[in-house]
Amino acid sequence: DGDGDGDGDGDDPYADPKVGAAKLAKRGIYVHALTDRGGIIARVKPSFVILYDPDAAFVREIETFTARRPGAPLRIYCLVHEGSLEEQRYVSQLRYETNAFDSLVRAKQHMSMPAEQEGRIGGGTGDATAAEPVLPLPQLQPLLDPTKDAAEKSTRRAGGQLTVPTRLHVVVDMREFMSSLPSVLHQSGFKVMPATLEVGDYVLSPNMCVERKSLPDLIGSLNNGRLYHQAEAMCKHYRYPILLIEFEGDKAFGISSVQDLGREIDPRSVQSKLVLLIYAFPKLRLMWSRSMHMTAKMFADYKLAEPEPTVEVAAKVGLPPDLSADGAGVDEPYNQAGIDFLRKLPGITDKNLRRVLDTIECVADLAEMSQADMAKMLGDNRQARTLHEFLHTEFPSAVTAAGRK
Repeated sequence: DGDGDGDGDGDDPYADPKVGAAKLAKRGIYVHALTDRGGIIARVKPSFVILYDPDAAFVREIETFTARRPGAPLRIYCLVHEGSLEEQRYVSQLRYETNAFDSLVRAKQHMSMPAEQEGRIGGGTGDATAAEPVLPLPQLQPLLDPTKDAAEKSTRRAGGQLTVPTRLHVVVDMREFMSSLPSVLHQSGFKVMPATLEVGDYVLSPNMCVERKSLPDLIGSLNNGRLYHQAEAMCKHYRYPILLIEFEGDKAFGISSVQDLGREIDPRSVQSKLVLLIYAFPKLRLMWSRSMHMTAKMFADYKLAEPEPTVEVAAKVGLPPDLSADGAGVDEPYNQAGIDFLRKLPGITDKNLRRVLDTIECVADLAEMSQADMAKMLGDNRQARTLHEFLHTEFPSAVTAAGRK
């Protein structure tokens, strides 16, 4: 008949698209539009795919299908003219996809990952019930009581979450309840005790106080000098003063970029002011937090080896006796002006300052001590000699200077 199909009717069997597609399907050839593919790859399981209009999303579907059937042959042919608009559109899709992955990789390299994400809970299993407490110091392990932790769990409250344990107490300043951190601390198992505090924002123990600053508040406090007086008060009344710098989850975890850091101290730079603050108060600890949940976790770690605070004592810190509620105030066994003077003397350091305060009654007693007594008190002969020479070196008077002329 001359048409080559062998049916003898003389008509084109592929003139009607539906009839042509049905006859092609009998021969194992399937024709589908990209917009109406609907999982055709999984149903047909082809060995050859011919794309008349290349599409990056469909190519990824084919790659996924191939990965699920290892060993099964599959080839892809793209019918596209070189330099055509279709080719440029396909290349642009691939370039956009590559740039997106590169941007994701760069972001992950500098990302501070919270402990509660990426399967880190429960040793990487993602199971919060299998998580074991990670202690900052190994010697704190005996402080944990497994039987007490098991008794504090209640299966009738949110699937076994920890109830409020009595050993996690924190005194919070009333002004801090404008933020969400007290609520997060309560959800994390802390007993939040509100009070009006003169020194610090959070009191974790009788020896530990925290001043919380967000990034805008930190910059403002450094510019107006308020943070200096707050750090001075914390270092005066507490053994472990802590400055908490808390960032927001959707902001970069840093004060500024590395390129903006200068090689010298700049009075206008926030980093320089922070360095000068630390230099002025060596006792001050810096606490960097990525989120409020991370802050709660760090608070719990800091309190493991510390006694619990009380509202009565925390509220009296920083108040003079005549302004406290009962008129008692907080006893200060040492004169702060004298302590500041002793810190500036050569030979006296933070390590031996406590021994000096326990040994002498006033600065005059220190001047009357011999070098041997100073060495016994300081525990270092070189420091004792430096201090003794400084106190007993004759100062040239105006009369002596005039006689030399």
